[in-house]
Amino acid sequence: MSKYTFASLIICGLYSSMVFATESIGEKFKQLDRNEDGFLSRSESARDPALWSRFKSYDSDKDNKLSFAEFNEYASK
Repeated sequence: MSKYTFASLIICGLYSSMVFATESIGEKFKQLDRNEDGFLSRSESARDPALWSRFKSYDSDKDNKLSFAEFNEYASK
């Protein structure tokens, strides 16, 4: 196997892992977003105790709800 083939396989593997992780995070967000408004309220986050306990630290704009981008910060760690 040439080094280019090997490098291509590694890149494809990393890309597919990132896509899978993003889809998993998106699915978790949808599960928690019970009213389907595109945000997570503090009460919606209670279904995930770790998220609930850290809610304020991930609410970067302090609007008392988590956007998908804010949730992604939590879920990516």
